[in-house]
Amino acid sequence: MKHYMRSGASGYMYWNISLSQAPKSTWGWGQNSLVTVDTNSKTYKWNPDYYVMKHLSHFVDVGAVRIDASGSCDDALAFRNPDGKIVALLRNEAAHAQQVQVQMPGRAVLVELPPDSIGTLSLNTA
Repeated sequence: MKHYMRSGASGYMYWNISLSQAPKSTWGWGQNSLVTVDTNSKTYKWNPDYYVMKHLSHFVDVGAVRIDASGSCDDALAFRNPDGKIVALLRNEAAHAQQVQVQMPGRAVLVELPPDSIGTLSLNTA
């Protein structure tokens, strides 16, 4: 998703909402989904993609514009909502906590991301 958004996409459609474990397409490609269903035990689990979509759909408003984000945390997407708030979605894939500094004109915020986590910052610009 990050690649498409950074390349100018104005929307993103998630193809699979739920799939069984280790699914393959009819042409043999591995597939991912928001939810994995275990049909034998009749249970399910939320996948990491679910949480990414949950963060984005909750904090990024209709009409938001993606803005550039750069720095030592390359796994970031940032948006400016119509009300002026900046929303930054940050990913820490490391097995250890990572400190990330988010800067914008006149303001800096230091956050610590837990290991293997996704965090969202919603910052007022005023």
